[in-house]
Amino acid sequence: MTYVLEPSSGSGLPHSVGPYQLLERVGCGGLGECYRARDTVHGRTVVIKRIPATVVGNAARSSAFVQATSRLAAVSHPGVAALYECGLSDGGMFLALEFVQGQRLDEMIGGRPLHPRRAVEIALELADALTALHDAGIAHGDVRPANVIINAKGHAKLLDSGLAAFTDAGALRSSAGARLGGLPPDSLAILGYLSPEEALGEKPDTRADLFSLGCVLYEMLTGKLPFDRPTPDATVLAVLRSQPPSPSSSLATIPAELDLIATRALAKSLERRYPTATALAEDLRVAKSVLDADVAERSVFGDEPAAPRSRRLALVIGVLLAVAAIAWWFLGR
Repeated sequence: MTYVLEPSSGSGLPHSVGPYQLLERVGCGGLGECYRARDTVHGRTVVIKRIPATVVGNAARSSAFVQATSRLAAVSHPGVAALYECGLSDGGMFLALEFVQGQRLDEMIGGRPLHPRRAVEIALELADALTALHDAGIAHGDVRPANVIINAKGHAKLLDSGLAAFTDAGALRSSAGARLGGLPPDSLAILGYLSPEEALGEKPDTRADLFSLGCVLYEMLTGKLPFDRPTPDATVLAVLRSQPPSPSSSLATIPAELDLIATRALAKSLERRYPTATALAEDLRVAKSVLDADVAERSVFGDEPAAPRSRRLALVIGVLLAVAAIAWWFLGR
């Protein structure tokens, strides 16, 4: 549907686009200018993103963009920010997307580790969201904390799914290896989640998303990126050549199960990496059950380290066995 941009009658409001009354400019993201808006038909708050001329003015890119948005609009999952409409206005193009109120995951991490159980909860929700996208034939293409919102109920939502090919961040990821020596200094926030195949200039598939999610999990567990280096060039080379230390080497409270999950998600070889987001989610669910059991054990024995609890449990069992043996001896006599 084509809409005409109309001046807004409200003081300080930019304009309206068809049924969307633009309330305020909220920034300029990878897909262009973003506005918080009111959908006057459905009575909901949305985000309107005006697509730049570099996409709209190129027939091939414009066609590819419409196809990508059509696939995304068909996805309905609580972990994926919904796309309501891709429309035209005064020769331009815009998206109407779900407005997700909350905190960005990169702000939540802020260079500090999250509790392992919380990190696993978020990673599991993201893995489930990626499963929905991948089942619909969509690779997210730019999984990183800046593209994740933790909503008011504490649940994670992926933003801008499947649209990385039309953003500056996506262009940087696809050309990083070829631009060594000329990468912008402020690109570390993107390249820290780069997969090895992207760094090599290869065409990635959905397993690149799993590597990026492995980087996010590692950062949530340790407070730092697995390939944390001072420059973009060094970061890209580390993605290709270096093996990060296990998360538990940074924090002793991280269980071994999470070391194994992070190692497999961050495998440079596609054959050794998780084959699907479903497989990654299954292992995360197991790890979550282990952490839940640990929480239950703490509620019984108090807030003690695991080793003292185990020793105390063994002592209790030993005493009970000794009492039982004495009772059996007396009963025998």
